[in-house]
Amino acid sequence: MSESRVLADRQNFRQDFPFLQTTRLFFPRLSFDSIELLGRQKIYGFLIGLCYTCSSLLYINIPSTTMAQTAMSRLFLQSSSVRQSILRPAQVRNFGSNAVIPTFTSTPSTELNEALQRFREEVFIPCGLPVRQQKSVFKPRHAKKLETEPIVVKISETEDYTLTPKKRHELPTKKEAMDVLHIMVTAGDFSNLIGYVSGLKMSGYVISNNRWEYIIRKASMAGKLNIIYECARQGHRTGLSLADQNVARILFFELHQTATRAKFQGKETSEALSLAQDFAALMQGKFHSNKDVEVDPKHQPFVIATLLELATAKAMAKAGPVAKDQEQPPIVQKTALITDYAQKLDASWSRIKITGPPGRAELVNRVRENLIVLNAMRMSLKWPKASEETQAFQARVQEMEPILVDQLRNVRNGQLTDDLVAQKLLKTADELKAEAKAKKAAAKA
Repeated sequence: MSESRVLADRQNFRQDFPFLQTTRLFFPRLSFDSIELLGRQKIYGFLIGLCYTCSSLLYINIPSTTMAQTAMSRLFLQSSSVRQSILRPAQVRNFGSNAVIPTFTSTPSTELNEALQRFREEVFIPCGLPVRQQKSVFKPRHAKKLETEPIVVKISETEDYTLTPKKRHELPTKKEAMDVLHIMVTAGDFSNLIGYVSGLKMSGYVISNNRWEYIIRKASMAGKLNIIYECARQGHRTGLSLADQNVARILFFELHQTATRAKFQGKETSEALSLAQDFAALMQGKFHSNKDVEVDPKHQPFVIATLLELATAKAMAKAGPVAKDQEQPPIVQKTALITDYAQKLDASWSRIKITGPPGRAELVNRVRENLIVLNAMRMSLKWPKASEETQAFQARVQEMEPILVDQLRNVRNGQLTDDLVAQKLLKTADELKAEAKAKKAAAKA
């Protein structure tokens, strides 16, 4: 083939194939001869693949190869200004993550509002972005490009968020995250608790079980244990699991105290029972269960005893002490519930630790558990219709009571010493002791 024919073919190739100029846009160092060597089909296939890549970045739907080829032909035959505008990185992108970015309601505390908004903008939104956009935010190599070509992400229909470079080590610390929780519980405003702890979990901030115990105590004091129930119900989002014995112990002791503060009367007691039953139902699920039955909270006596205590209190608060010959349907239903809990408590008796040399922390936990167990047995003994199931409790009350009184005198815990059941128990023991002492003195005289 003559040299003139070769040159003519090359010229025709360049004229017939408009993608050559486009290819040079992407690979300016690639010569026309190299492009020709690669061949028409290879370049064509490469550009079609590039089209799909661009479509994913620009969120353009290209349904088929034929349409892609047509679109590419039309696209690159446009003027250079059109091509340049299309080839720029997308400036506005849809939010394509499954993460739920929390939103917060306004509270009376300005400090709390500012803290929540700060965590939302600096932590929750960046950490809730799709992985690709998170890399744009947190990878140092993308920082300069992000500053010159900012990307706006649509968080919702009404909210846009501009991606800005961030460094993970400059994010708010875990201590700062816990400080926000402290502000929240101090203010007694738990309306944003679920959203906040969900955002923390999503962003990799771990809330320890000790911190959850603190939150539960404060929520109980504010009468917001229903918020704790929602946290547990959404445990996969919030991180609250009732599979931990210490968390479950604090929770059910607070349910006991809710009824105690109401003197086991009225609406508070009914709500405490309802919540206790709801928590017990949640504990049947895998997320809130422990594989070891011996330490699984739902099988522990203090959980069953709380249910028995509250069920008996509610029954007695509405009906009063009942005679054995009463057969009203509501009484039968209440008796069935009390009987069921009494049987379960009796079956779990082997797990109750009464005596032994516990350490200081273990002593507090043991007293918490046994105080509920003792009061549940004493209250159920006042419900005659369940006498067959509770008759074994009489001997166990006599066995446990003096030991628990002695433990209460040695424990140093304000929550326990302020418990009305504990105070009544100590008062009765002191009165009996004084009475016995008086009788002994009278006998000597």
